[in-house]
This record gives sequence, structure tokens and C-alpha cells, in this order.
Amino acid sequence: MNSRAWLWILVPLVLSAGVLWLSAQEPKAPPQGIKLTELSEKVQFREKAALQKEQELLQLEQRLATLQGTLDRDRTDIQTREKILQDGIAKFEAERTRPTLDPQLTRTYEAMDPVPGSRALKELAQRNQEVAVSLLASMQPKKAAKLMDQLATLDAPLAGKLSERVGLTKPKV
Repeated sequence: MNSRAWLWILVPLVLSAGVLWLSAQEPKAPPQGIKLTELSEKVQFREKAALQKEQELLQLEQRLATLQGTLDRDRTDIQTREKILQDGIAKFEAERTRPTLDPQLTRTYEAMDPVPGSRALKELAQRNQEVAVSLLASMQPKKAAKLMDQLATLDAPLAGKLSERVGLTKPKV
């Protein structure tokens, strides 16, 4: 027998076996209808859960806003303190680096007439501004004021610069 003959015999047998197998299967139960009460209960439960989550989120947002405000206040407070600290460090460094002067030099400038004293101070400031600042800082305030008054008429920008440096470096009493 040739292969075609076998094919004609086997195909009907396989088809009939498949039909028998399918007919032996248990019939599936028809799908049950959707229970509306069960479905509405599920929807209500989910709505309650969503509302509860929304309330929790609102509370968390309020707490976050409060914490953000506190953080902002703390940040500005820290920045203010940092600025004060930087100013203090600058004053300390200026005081520390201020050259020590011979007290005789201070007494000499205090004893000078303000006009020639201001010319001498201007020359000193042009050569070494740190020494001029130290000199003014160590002088008695009234005598330094007379000297600075005359210096302001000679060179106002220099007088301003020296005043600023003395103000930044002179320790508070």
C-alpha cells in the first residue's frame, strides 16, 4: 500500500477520535450573572478607601508645609548666624594681623599739629596702610578725629578707607 491509501484511512479515524474526545468532556456551567449588590459593595469599599487615602494625603501635605516653613526659618537663621560668624572671623583676622606699633609712634602722632600730622599720615598710608590703620586704632579718639578731619580735606577717599579699616579692626570696648 502506498502512502496515499494510508492517508485516506488515517484521516477519518483521527477526526472521529477527536469528535469522541470532545463529546466526552463535561459541559462547562454557563457563566453566572453579575451580582449587583456584591459589585456595589466593592465599589463603596474602594470609594471609602480612596477618601481615607485622600484625607491622609491632605494631612501629610499640611505637615509638609509646616515642616517646610520651619526649615525655611531655620535656613535663614543659619545664614544670619553664618554672616555674623564670618564678620567676626574677618574682624579677628584683621586684629590678629594688625602690626604692633611702638607706643612712642602713637604718642608722636597724637602730639603733632593736625595739618602736618595728616600729611604724614597720608604718606604713611600710601607706603603701608596696615601701619596707618594700627596707628589710628591705637590713638585717643579725639586726637585721631582731628587728624582724620585734616586728612579728609587732603584725600577724602583715603580718609574713608582708613576709617573703614579702623572700624572693622578695632575691638569693641
